[in-house]
Amino acid sequence: MAWLRSPKQFIKLIVIFILLSTSLVVFLPKFYTTRVTTLSDAKPDDNDTLNLEEIPFTEFNTTWDEESNPWVISNSIYNNSEGYLDQLRSYTTEGHTYEALLTSGSPKSERAVTIILPIYSKESFSKLDAVLDWTEDITLQISIVCSSQFKPMVDEKIRDAAHIKATVLDRSTHASTFAPGTAGASVWLQALNPEDIETEYVYIMDETITPSPYSLKELEYLFYVNPLDDYKNALIGTRGLVLSKEENFCLPIDDRLPVDKAQPVDMLLGSWLLQKSWLPFIMADLSFEALSLPLGYYISLNLDQQLNVPTVVLPTFVEDRITNSNKAVCQKVQESWLSNNLWRELVSKNRYPTVLQYRDLTEHGAMVVAQGSKQLISLHPLLCRFRNYPVHLVILGDLTMESVQHALKETNCGGVHVHDFTAIKEGFEDTSIGRLVKVVQPRVLIQIQHLSPMYHAIQSIAKMYQITEIGLPEKEIVHALWIPDLSLDALQYWNQVRIKLVVITDRRPHSLSRLLQSAAKSVYVGDQVDLTVHMEQSADRVTRMLVNSFMWRQGQKMIRHRIRKGGLMPAIVESWYPSNNDEYAVLLEDDIEVSPLFYVWSKYAILKYRYSGNSDAYRLMYGISLYAPRNLELVPAGRVTFDPNDVLLPAGYPEHVPYASQIPCSWGGVYFPEHWKEFHSYLVTRLNDLNLPKDHTERLISVPGSRSDKWKKSWKKYFIEMVYLRASVMLYPNFQGFEAFSTNHVEFGTHVKSEKRSSVIGTFMVPLMQRDTILSQLPNGSLPLFENLPVLDLWGQVQSLEILEDIASKYHAHISTCPRTFGTFDPQEFFCRVDGPPDKPQEFPMGAKTPKPPVLIKDAVQPINYRPVYEYTEEEEEIGRTEWLEFGPKPIDVAQLPFVEERFSNKDDEMLDLENDLDTLNRLYLKLNPENLEFLKDEMYDMEEEEEEEEEIEETDELDI
Repeated sequence: MAWLRSPKQFIKLIVIFILLSTSLVVFLPKFYTTRVTTLSDAKPDDNDTLNLEEIPFTEFNTTWDEESNPWVISNSIYNNSEGYLDQLRSYTTEGHTYEALLTSGSPKSERAVTIILPIYSKESFSKLDAVLDWTEDITLQISIVCSSQFKPMVDEKIRDAAHIKATVLDRSTHASTFAPGTAGASVWLQALNPEDIETEYVYIMDETITPSPYSLKELEYLFYVNPLDDYKNALIGTRGLVLSKEENFCLPIDDRLPVDKAQPVDMLLGSWLLQKSWLPFIMADLSFEALSLPLGYYISLNLDQQLNVPTVVLPTFVEDRITNSNKAVCQKVQESWLSNNLWRELVSKNRYPTVLQYRDLTEHGAMVVAQGSKQLISLHPLLCRFRNYPVHLVILGDLTMESVQHALKETNCGGVHVHDFTAIKEGFEDTSIGRLVKVVQPRVLIQIQHLSPMYHAIQSIAKMYQITEIGLPEKEIVHALWIPDLSLDALQYWNQVRIKLVVITDRRPHSLSRLLQSAAKSVYVGDQVDLTVHMEQSADRVTRMLVNSFMWRQGQKMIRHRIRKGGLMPAIVESWYPSNNDEYAVLLEDDIEVSPLFYVWSKYAILKYRYSGNSDAYRLMYGISLYAPRNLELVPAGRVTFDPNDVLLPAGYPEHVPYASQIPCSWGGVYFPEHWKEFHSYLVTRLNDLNLPKDHTERLISVPGSRSDKWKKSWKKYFIEMVYLRASVMLYPNFQGFEAFSTNHVEFGTHVKSEKRSSVIGTFMVPLMQRDTILSQLPNGSLPLFENLPVLDLWGQVQSLEILEDIASKYHAHISTCPRTFGTFDPQEFFCRVDGPPDKPQEFPMGAKTPKPPVLIKDAVQPINYRPVYEYTEEEEEIGRTEWLEFGPKPIDVAQLPFVEERFSNKDDEMLDLENDLDTLNRLYLKLNPENLEFLKDEMYDMEEEEEEEEEIEETDELDI
């Protein structure tokens, strides 16, 4: 240790240590992705042990155990695959063993093959000698592809061989830019012309590998297995490479995978037995990126993309696995993996799934396509909300894998599988994306609506693979952030759900204009929505002109006009009859106004409760309310104020939770097809009861304790009867401050004084949701499950579905002898009359009616109007026409017209009951808004002063007389 005492020696030691450390830091990262084997000097097929140097890698679970880590997986999306190759590729079935293949092989199959021998060096001539020495019972046609430099030598060698032909194909300057062993450097691929090949099979060997007796043995084995039905449509071989994020597995050397079974691989090594029919598709992609790939990977990739031909490695005899020739092939491909940056980059883009990625496809998911950074920014909030199932992001345009992954990581947006299709050869995007779709098998494909060939190509891909395509307008994605909350089963009905707008109007063009304009400005998330306007027989000319001229751009507009006035009940009930069970209607009277988000709320709730597989929700929920009621109308004593939070919060429900109520909403509601068709059938039979004599003894349907029982002409009376017997419910919003998706402007008619309407309107009008705060206000940011919804009965009391079912069952037995059914939507079971006395008529307190004022003579007698006639000169007429055009009336907006009072009212009993309750409603309004008391006092004082002035005028007139 004396040398340590010398300072110079010590300094040299430090310098050497620093240089070694620097070398390790620089060169070690290049080997982080794989395990490398180094081959010592040994002859091919020499079974001597080789020296292997292993580089550390990330641990991969290769301990195959039937319980914790089985080789054959049972939770794959391919569990229902029928073909053996599909099952083998998805690891849902076990591959054949070597012994099983020998037992089931076909030794009598056609054994003629054309061998392609590329000769571009003197060493390559040994390949020809080796092949000529093959003596097995295989008909060989040998096609030599060589450079013009070696053509004379080849001709000399094959002079007496009729089954050998030579083709000259010099390497071009372009080919020299590709690394040896890549597809671009293999110029002899151009000689694979099917017309020049007489046999059904072609056998290709790697340029750098010399054929050996093992090569012939392998070829014979492949011909033995190839005719089997399980393998005739696969590219088969005995040596292959399995790619992985952590490391690569080279078979049959790497025994961490079960090498004793047939299994899928990403590429074959050394040689390839190809069917003649495959040759036109092998060189489908001639892009620089593709030609830079190793030849084996290039062949497997093109066959998989173009023909759906999988690559399978077959098990071999135990003694034929660990050979030096196999080790040499494995070492070569590992070195190529380390040196070929384009290959590693392509694999990292996740554009073409590797065979091991099939093991991760344990559940279906959604796919989102972003064509450029602008679209990705718009889609980002939606992407980050997927939590219940996998989501695959396909990127195109100016994006890169690195930038997207960095953005997702920085925004804590995990669980997104990115597939980079940027910089792909033009014309191959749709084919490659289609192949990815076939592998991943998403149930839903989401993209942004825009006019481009790629948008329509992706639509075609979705249609081809029967995948639901959801095209969202870019500006409306922020209103569809509830999509990830829905199940894949529900989202599959996205395009099947058809929501129609049904408008009922009479002679209120200003109200109708307000409704139509509010609907036109709403968000429809890219859906086609049809509009139907039903005009009453008495609709005026302005209303008809408005309906005819209104431009509805969201879908088809249909107009209906009655020729005989039938009242509000037939106008509502007959306005819509569903054509199928996926058609829904938003029923709107003309004095309604809707929120821009009414359609968003409707579609979200329909998909949530109708298509998520909950049979109780499908049977019991009959509609969705857009309106948030502020009073209860069915209480026997009359209307009372109502705030759902007064009953929900004490019951333990969270704030702003939506609730299910039995009360149907007539001021903006979505009705479901099965229940509406059942209602039609119910009315057909139920209305016959109106023809019974007064002294009848039938026990008729009458909801106990419901004020609607005294209504005679209201459709809601009969709908309430039906839902009471069915224990059905309707979904209601419950947002802050009664914020809702529709409101009523309480436009009654002439018999409602303006001052009374001004005071009562606050009891009914609710604020419309303008800013999308649906998810932010909902508990846990989503609609609750159906079984978790609060349930209210007809009188606003918290109940449970079980209690409502029990009440309905008891009342059903009271009025009908037929058994009660579930989910049939057939109301005839309600009309098996019970023998017995009818129920006693219900009595309800009535509001005091205001006496009608006497008819004055001045109103009864039509005054005489005199119309003078004037004569004008032509000059005066011309001046008049000019002044008329300049100062005459201008076109008006009917929405700005004052309210036109109706002379004849055809209101139903529900509306008349409401108008009779005006005094009660005024008291409720003042109770809710005590600050308006002073205003009403001032108004009353002004009215008293006006009455005193009128009395003084009358007294003065009497004195004058």
